[in-house]
Amino acid sequence: MGKKILFSPVGGTDPIKYCRDGSMLHICRIYKPDIVYLYMSHEMLENHRKDNRYVEALSRLGKLLKHEFEIHIIERGELVDVQKYDVFYMDFRDIIRKIENTMEAGDELIINMASGTPAMKSALLILATLAEYRFKPVQVTSPLRRQNSDYEERDVYDIDEFWELNEDNEEGFEKRAHEIECVNLLKLLKIDMIKKHVEAYDYTAALAVAKEIREDISDSAYLLLEIADARVKLNRNKIGKLDKGNTYKIYPILEGKNQKIFEYALVLQMKVVKEEYADFIRGVTPIVVDLLESVLQNECHLKLSDLCTENQQHMHLWNEKKLKQAGVLEILNKKYQNKNGFKFGPVYSSHIAALIDGISGNNYVKEQVNEIVRIEQNVRNVAAHEIVSVTDEWFKKNTGKSAYEIMALIKSLFEIAGIKTKEEDWKSYDIMNHRISRQLL
Repeated sequence: MGKKILFSPVGGTDPIKYCRDGSMLHICRIYKPDIVYLYMSHEMLENHRKDNRYVEALSRLGKLLKHEFEIHIIERGELVDVQKYDVFYMDFRDIIRKIENTMEAGDELIINMASGTPAMKSALLILATLAEYRFKPVQVTSPLRRQNSDYEERDVYDIDEFWELNEDNEEGFEKRAHEIECVNLLKLLKIDMIKKHVEAYDYTAALAVAKEIREDISDSAYLLLEIADARVKLNRNKIGKLDKGNTYKIYPILEGKNQKIFEYALVLQMKVVKEEYADFIRGVTPIVVDLLESVLQNECHLKLSDLCTENQQHMHLWNEKKLKQAGVLEILNKKYQNKNGFKFGPVYSSHIAALIDGISGNNYVKEQVNEIVRIEQNVRNVAAHEIVSVTDEWFKKNTGKSAYEIMALIKSLFEIAGIKTKEEDWKSYDIMNHRISRQLL
């Protein structure tokens, strides 16, 4: 079992007053700390040096309880003006940090919130509220049940008399110490930061803040943040390990390949919302190729794998023999006759579009496919050869459409490709964000 450590300012009612324990002594009586740090300003330090009253009272209490107190005196003789809050806040902060650095696993730090001047108490209350350090704040109710008065002030402090008259030494004494619940302001601020990062789809930043207050948030909230961070990085393997029981069911589309394409589209959609247009441009080409592959299969009943071979880098390359066997090589040769026929090589979106245009009898499908390929080639070529500031106006100038309109076109291709989605599916990240926020409450 760990040690109990008490940090206590010393005030005017310590160690005994009104025939009852002062706050410092009463906390020691109830909690029996192993180590006691007594913080003494100028006046209290003079009392200590005059009659050793604080240490002597603790020594007598230790004998009564058959418990040994290890006492340390923190001297602040230069502190005459004891109403300056900022002085105590910085000093207490440093002292508590040093005490915590000496603590081992299982140790417990108790702070006396009741002794000392109003400025001292305020400083400790702010420290407890910010929760920068972990300690148990303890308040002690006055035995008078009201603000202490000064009717018992004496020039000479007789520890023998005070100890003898102390009613708290009797059996059945009233326990006046109680732990107080301070609003953990730092925790609240950081939870608010996490929520704001989540709303902005910045899950990496949200998770980084969550790590700082890991003990203050639920396991489910933390797990959801880990899942969200992996999801936006398209790390489906990690999500499978994190959510082994598929408890959270974050994916609207379950089928493997379609899920992969749809999750990628959701990330693209976030790029538009966040106005990360340069990243959006870079992300358009891969999804257009994948979507057109699905359109080719759904609309033209041709699998890309039946027309291509795959090299060691898993890149699809057109295969002349397979294209002839499928009876579609002529379509490509006709499309590229001005370039002396079709040149075999890597698969591009324009190649697949040419096949769809030559096979499909659905004009709407052909219009949508040709439009997305035109846009994809325009934005890719311009962005690849120029240093540009990519804005929504840039999209309109170079493609005739805004980034949102391009995203709408991509969404329409899902329907043409036979990948069934609902409007709610496209709000999947917002739904996940709402779930995370609820878990953080």
